[in-house]
Amino acid sequence: METNTNNADFLTSDTDFRATIVPGKFVRLEYLTDLNEFIKADVLIKQLAYENGAEWLELATGETIPLDRVVSVSGNLSPRFPGYGNYSCDC
Repeated sequence: METNTNNADFLTSDTDFRATIVPGKFVRLEYLTDLNEFIKADVLIKQLAYENGAEWLELATGETIPLDRVVSVSGNLSPRFPGYGNYSCDC
């Protein structure tokens, strides 16, 4: 399978991806749970935190999600999941 990195929604660096995470912004978040379940939710980002050697997204609900499990933020695909956009849908 070939990955199309020319897609405007595909971000090629973690720095660019982190720039899409704006505290206080309401976003469509797509992520994988610990059981690799795909979750799509509209959420309010409280902060991007660094704790115990890992980065976490803290949501307004108090829920925390490891940044390495976040597939996309408002349609901006993480560089950790380059081919994932080909399989996800807005169903």
